[in-house]
Amino acid sequence: MNRQYTLIAAALAAALAGSVSAAELRLSPAAAVDTVPTTLSSAVAKNAATLESAPVEFAWRLDGAPLEAIASPYQASSKEYWDRRSADELVKGVTLDTVAPGALIRLSPLGEAQTKALEAREVILRKDGKTYANGTGMVLLADADELEKGAAPFTQGTTVFRIDPALGAGRFELVVPKANGEAIVHVYEPESSTSLELALDQVSYQKGQPMVVRARLADEESRVRVTQMGGLITAPDGQVHEISFKAEGRDSFAARLPADFAAAGQMGLYEVETFATGTGAKGRVLRDARTAFAYTVPSARFTGDARTVAVKMRDPNVVLEFDVEVAAASRYQIGAVLYGTSASGEMIPVAAAQSAAVLKPGIHALPLTFGPDVLDGAKAGAPWEIRDLRLVNQADMGLQEQRVQALTLDGVR
Repeated sequence: MNRQYTLIAAALAAALAGSVSAAELRLSPAAAVDTVPTTLSSAVAKNAATLESAPVEFAWRLDGAPLEAIASPYQASSKEYWDRRSADELVKGVTLDTVAPGALIRLSPLGEAQTKALEAREVILRKDGKTYANGTGMVLLADADELEKGAAPFTQGTTVFRIDPALGAGRFELVVPKANGEAIVHVYEPESSTSLELALDQVSYQKGQPMVVRARLADEESRVRVTQMGGLITAPDGQVHEISFKAEGRDSFAARLPADFAAAGQMGLYEVETFATGTGAKGRVLRDARTAFAYTVPSARFTGDARTVAVKMRDPNVVLEFDVEVAAASRYQIGAVLYGTSASGEMIPVAAAQSAAVLKPGIHALPLTFGPDVLDGAKAGAPWEIRDLRLVNQADMGLQEQRVQALTLDGVR
């Protein structure tokens, strides 16, 4: 038995026990970024009966390198916009507004009505009374055949081209004389200083939980005045809900949805699309952005009680148990990351652990075990922290609860 591990395990167990009798612990108060259910559903997930029944535990060592922020919602940043256009509109000509030279244009056919690939050389561009046809006014042309040879997952029949930077920015008219079906017209301006920033206030949401969608049309060089800000949320079953934004501060907008927004919706992944129109020194600017969030109806949660299991000298594992309240039978999984203090005084990730078991309605304890295979030689000591504590229903992989900083533990004196 490695003596260094035995000392680490004993010290860690003592630190976890702290001054509380019988090594009883309480989770730290929930933070604003935590996901904590307020009510539980007793409805059993459809896939629960098909899950593995044997309990499992495992852990793995971490190299001490900083982990990504766990609870920071993803912020989308977009310099693009897109629009769905009919064949008649494409034949007559559609307007493209740009604020930077060299915009990339992608035409993607929709459905079976588009029987022929859209070819860049058959597209006509017009600007300031001048017409550019047969590939003139374009660079970096990539037609359907070339795109099909690449690794990118483009829709069949898609074509891409870049407007010649020599033509500058401003308003263009795009004409597709041979269009015979709907298509998505996608405009991306990589050289633009204007972007639409889109973010949610949480990583995931649960039934009864309000949500906030924030959007801002930002420009690195000059101010852009927003003239329109709107959005849509698409549910997993395809239902679309419109969301309304209100100004909150300079150039910032927020859409606040009530707690029962998705009360009757499906569990799964929802897509948020926001579209903005603005005006500035460079003209009219259009931007669209997308992000997504997971929605769950929780059936289990942490009670807040936890404890350590006594360290056995013959098998010096450090075992934590977390009490879970279960309302619907299923297989539940918990996981967390153990942090320790480095020689420089920084908190570094030492190890991660997970366990899973089938649980019936009631109160149950799920363990996390840190053994010699992950703690031996760890370059960290007290104080310790348990972070990113998660509870998941494996029947649908729905997040039941998440605590970014679950336990803060004093060191051994």
